[in-house]
Amino acid sequence: MSLIDNIYFFLTGIGLGLIVSIPVGPVNILCIQHSLARGFWAGFAIGCGALFADLVIAAMAILGFTALSGFMQSYERILHLMGGIILMGFGLRFFLSHPTMLPENDASLSPFRHFGAMPQSFLLTVTNPGALLGIFALVGSTGSVVGGLTSFHTAFYLLLGLFVGGALWWAALARGISLFRRRMSAMRLLLINRTAGFLLLFSGLGLILNAVFF
Repeated sequence: MSLIDNIYFFLTGIGLGLIVSIPVGPVNILCIQHSLARGFWAGFAIGCGALFADLVIAAMAILGFTALSGFMQSYERILHLMGGIILMGFGLRFFLSHPTMLPENDASLSPFRHFGAMPQSFLLTVTNPGALLGIFALVGSTGSVVGGLTSFHTAFYLLLGLFVGGALWWAALARGISLFRRRMSAMRLLLINRTAGFLLLFSGLGLILNAVFF
């Protein structure tokens, strides 16, 4: 492959990373809440959990795991139900908790201490049928447009671009939100926590109702 081809697939991957990360959803809500309460690295860790889930799903789509796509469609109701229960669990925890803000110095030190939160967003992403099928569809359509992902190099540069695009979004969101930490009071943070909890509860209830009635 030529350098131009590598750059093309890399830039295409960046676009995909932004497309799958930017839409407001449960992970964005978690990222905002963690960025306000614990600082940039905590919010970025939440985004990274979702990003690694996106990479795993995209890699499966590139490798042609059509059986997995069929499984997701066959058990879509169960996946919606599981995702809804998990979302409602997170929402209830946020709604009932009384958050405390880390001091600014503590929030900026030892970034690795925050990455224990990654499994939360990873789990939310891989149990979201919409995200799973959406990434499969995006990668599939992208492969058709660019002439097929027929080699290791094309897949590598596409996934690398997806990683960079997603990382840019989560870093920008976490950084932008963390700048408001100095204006946060305990009461405002509690209100944001309650709002985040309500939104997650509402989203989870929507998934459960969709699984039961549709």
